[in-house]
Parts: sequence; C-alpha cells; structure tokens
Amino acid sequence: MTYSVEAFVNDLRRLTAEGGGPKDILPEVAPLAAKLAETPGWIKPDFYDVDPEQGIGITVLHEEADHTLLVETIVWAPGKGVLPHDHQTWGCVVGLDGVERNTIWKRNDDGGAPGHADLTVHHEADVGAGQTIVFMPDDIHSVQNHGDTPTLSLHIYGKSLAHVSRSEFDPDARVVRPCPIRKKRPAA
Repeated sequence: MTYSVEAFVNDLRRLTAEGGGPKDILPEVAPLAAKLAETPGWIKPDFYDVDPEQGIGITVLHEEADHTLLVETIVWAPGKGVLPHDHQTWGCVVGLDGVERNTIWKRNDDGGAPGHADLTVHHEADVGAGQTIVFMPDDIHSVQNHGDTPTLSLHIYGKSLAHVSRSEFDPDARVVRPCPIRKKRPAA
C-alpha cells in the first residue's frame, strides 16, 4: 500500500492532536514527509508551473478550515528564490526534485528598532530529493535554486502562512518588513 497525501494529512492531524510544541512535533513530521517524498505517483506535472512574477509556483495540497496544517508544493525556477523570512509557525521542507539551497540566518540585534534587522549567515543547507529540513517559528531562512532546472519541494506548516504575521528581511539594507503573501493555486 502506498503512502498518500491524504494519509500524510491524517498522520499530521494525529500528531498535532497529541499536543506538544514544535520541538515535539517536528521530529515526527520530518520522517513522514520523507516517506511521502519517496512515494511515487502523487506528484503532478502542474506542480512544476512557475508564476513568472514570483519566480516560484505554489500549489496548495491541503489546508485545514481553521488555517492550520498547510501542505503545499513549491517549485523554484532556475536562479530564483526568496529573501530571508520567518514563518511564525513550525515548518518542515522535504526535497522532491532537484536541490534547493536554504541559507539559515542569525539575527544579531534584539528587534527593538522598528524596521531594522542585522542578520548574518549562520549556515547553509542543500535540500535534495528525500532530504528534510525543519524550522522553528522564529527561524530565519532564505531559499535559492542555483541549478539549471526547476526544483520542487514539499512544505508543511503548523499554520497557513497567509494567516500569520511573518517578516521578510533584506540583510544588505538591514531592513525588516512584513513578508508578502505569495500567490498560490489549489491542486487540480
């Protein structure tokens, strides 16, 4: 029997219903995400459709009615990515096709000056097919596709990113601002 998106969502519901915080949930989510990534047949060709304005394409596979348990795929066009940002919820990413570079940032200031943020690179992690990376709510990361072909990854969040107050950072300008809400499409 193959592992389906529906079975994955049911497992996520069970894990979150058991309670606990991100440090309890994420070690359980990551292997399940990897298991789904290894399951053939559920990835559709339209998951690779990139929104030309964004340089990425986001397909929502599942979102609870109360805007929790968001599961979506993101395709990154070659040479494209997003600025550093936080999620303000727990998150897990698993690679499906290609390799995406996640740069993890450290915030050096205390956040006391509105609109100002001093970031430095903490480390980088390449996430390829079947590999996972997890994020705590306040973690800051950026993503880039350095390859010549699109990369596809599965993203799982404890809450819908459109329903939390997230921040986006410009490390060169030392600026923090509200994170834009990215365009998404439902799975066909």
